[in-house]
Amino acid sequence: MEQPEKLQALQHVLEHKLFSRSPSTSMLLKYLVEASIANKDLKENTISMELYGKDYADEKSAAHMRVNIYHLRKKLEKYYSYDGKNDEIKLEIKKGQYQVEFNERSKDPEIITRTRRKKRYFFMAGGIFLTAILAYFSFYNKNTPLWQPFFSNSKSTTLFIGDFFGIMGNTVTGRNGWNRDYEINNLQDFYEFLEQNPDKKENIYPANYPYVTGMAANGTMNISRLFHSNKNDFDIRFTSQTSIKDISSVNSIYIGPVKNKNIFLDLFNDNNSKFKIDQYTITYKDAAAERDTLINLSIEDGTRYEHVVVSRIKGPNGTEQFMFFSDHDIGVKATTDKFTDINWVEDVFYKMIGEEIEYFTAVFLVKGKERTSLELELLIWDRL
Repeated sequence: MEQPEKLQALQHVLEHKLFSRSPSTSMLLKYLVEASIANKDLKENTISMELYGKDYADEKSAAHMRVNIYHLRKKLEKYYSYDGKNDEIKLEIKKGQYQVEFNERSKDPEIITRTRRKKRYFFMAGGIFLTAILAYFSFYNKNTPLWQPFFSNSKSTTLFIGDFFGIMGNTVTGRNGWNRDYEINNLQDFYEFLEQNPDKKENIYPANYPYVTGMAANGTMNISRLFHSNKNDFDIRFTSQTSIKDISSVNSIYIGPVKNKNIFLDLFNDNNSKFKIDQYTITYKDAAAERDTLINLSIEDGTRYEHVVVSRIKGPNGTEQFMFFSDHDIGVKATTDKFTDINWVEDVFYKMIGEEIEYFTAVFLVKGKERTSLELELLIWDRL
């Protein structure tokens, strides 16, 4: 079995709702598949170091990793028992192992019969099928200045997901569990807090996993659609485990909130002379037009409408950067869906601003009851 077939089988699984709604499980499966293809020797600490960038050599953390693998294995079994029962390639992680096996199911008589029926159908409808495929790739492979550098320069791309750093300790119910403090967004913040509050050292410790919302799954799915159609891939990292060094040599895409105070906020502010994000608000100052605008990015009800910031900037060392900021899911969901749709970019966005442009910042109002039928209204934009 060739590598492209294995990666295609992986992508097919990741697009299913069992995985698309669980970004942490999806990232673990993606890592294990790629590591298995590369014939890496997989152990708990190896996985933790390479996937999360931390050393989890203690037995408690190793047990936590085994639990994650167990849940992943169960999700795969559930998928192949129902919606994936006709898949020709089955991904399996046997008990006690971390390597992913790629098993062809073509020897199953029932699947052989179904496959033959499909082949007859596609042979009869070959012209229609070919036309659809060509239309699909024409749709996504159209050249646009917004994304083309991500596929044509020599830099790899990393998708940075805005997560929330977790702290283990007593919860409001009096039990031990995962806690969130908006002023503590990474390990450095955590240890600075302990220095200022030494009495807490015996009661709290960093969680082994972060928290992400549904925007991580939606945004990753939309970015993946565009990159895979252009025969490109990207890595994934959490911002709570990211430093400036990590983004200085790669093309970067950020999807996530502003309230986690991640390093992409500093990058945004440094590269925008008229816009500034500060304490859940964005300010736009246009001295020439004598115009000042203040917009609240962290509204209370983010299920029906939300403000979202989209910024395309030139990164350091010849890299490219695309940022999608919103504190609720619908902002990232709507903008990543639209901006990865090349036809929408050319037919709608460029008409909104009146020109084709590569580097810009735009603020949108996203509206959509119950997070469906999302619409974008452009409020402010400026070229960079």
